[in-house]
Amino acid sequence: MSDTEPKPGVGYEQTDADVSTLLWWGVILVAVLVLSVLGTWLTFDLLDARARRFDAEHPSLPLAATDNQIPPEPRLQAHEPEDLRSVRQQEEEVLEGYGWVDQSRGTVRIPIERAMELVVEEGLPTRAQPRKAP
Repeated sequence: MSDTEPKPGVGYEQTDADVSTLLWWGVILVAVLVLSVLGTWLTFDLLDARARRFDAEHPSLPLAATDNQIPPEPRLQAHEPEDLRSVRQQEEEVLEGYGWVDQSRGTVRIPIERAMELVVEEGLPTRAQPRKAP
């Protein structure tokens, strides 16, 4: 038996698919999809109207929506770029300025550049070397 001859019991379709049937199925699918979207939209409109009517009839409920109520702290930042700029400016003033850390102990804060210059001039403090036993 050669490779070109059909094997017994193995076949293939003798005709193409019917295009009109496929088109009808496509039209039905689109129609069902459109009806589902419309039904969902109408349902949500109905529920929204019902909720608004209930909120209007019962204004004293704690969960009723009020537009002029200020939310509790912490609130969202209204002007984030300006807030970030001011925080960075404060940090720069601390890093680049002089000031007291603890005045009663005599601890001060100096700029980073000056601190690096002092380390280069004086070096870092070291521990005393332990004496070796004789």
